[in-house]
Amino acid sequence: MIMMMSFQNLWSQSTAPNNYSNDTIVVIITKNNKELRGLLIEENLTTISLEIANEVKTYRKNDLKSYRYITRNQIKSIKEFDNPNPIYTKYCYLPSAFITEKGTINTNSHYFITSNSKIGIHKNFEISFGNIFIYNVFSSITYSKELKNSFNAGISLLGNFNLINASNGVNDFSGWGLIPRITFGDEFGNTTIGFIGYQLPILESFCYGGYLASQKKIAERFTLAGEIVGLTVDGHNVGVINNIIINFMRNSRENWSAGISIINFEAVNLALDINFITLPYIGIQRKF
Repeated sequence: MIMMMSFQNLWSQSTAPNNYSNDTIVVIITKNNKELRGLLIEENLTTISLEIANEVKTYRKNDLKSYRYITRNQIKSIKEFDNPNPIYTKYCYLPSAFITEKGTINTNSHYFITSNSKIGIHKNFEISFGNIFIYNVFSSITYSKELKNSFNAGISLLGNFNLINASNGVNDFSGWGLIPRITFGDEFGNTTIGFIGYQLPILESFCYGGYLASQKKIAERFTLAGEIVGLTVDGHNVGVINNIIINFMRNSRENWSAGISIINFEAVNLALDINFITLPYIGIQRKF
């Protein structure tokens, strides 16, 4: 009897944290893979008692698949966010494979001179309408599909129609394009590899390129995002664009972005005899 009590006491000390009565949370996994979390109240060789939703429940250890302890210090070191990134469907200019939720409208503006409204019409489909000043009207339809292991795939078909020039019978600025991409991650942080292709008559060539973009929520109201884009026209590498921003969530419906854009175009380099141009970036987004 004495030996059994000593063994039980030694086992409890070696597996359970000290002062666990008010300091330790236990995560248990039942044999049917149900996960429960509760405050550790009591533990012995065969059972473990937890306070769950103001009720003390006791479980036989043989009926559990596993259990583990979380201490107060571990909880303090974990950063958890209540709301997803407000820009998880985009980075600076370019999109991720996530799309606007069904029944939601998101508007984006760059430098207060562009506007783009994205409308979720289905869990897999989104449409958008936008313009630069009053001249070029862009439209797109996007298909998005959730894949396995935190991967999402999307493809956008887009086009623009220049109303001013078309009224004069000139369609050199009317074009079409596509943006296929794949995203790894979730609404709190993700990375996208994408392709851009656009046919614009005035260029007399198919313009294409690739982009790599990433974002991560660094605080409840702040998201850091960046992207790099390489463009090719008629087989020639014409330039690289780098954008990096910090996004601030003003409230649940409105958020602002500020950062810099670094542009390196061969034509600009030759004309101005400079290596690159650095421009400030300003953007605003709103949800309806």
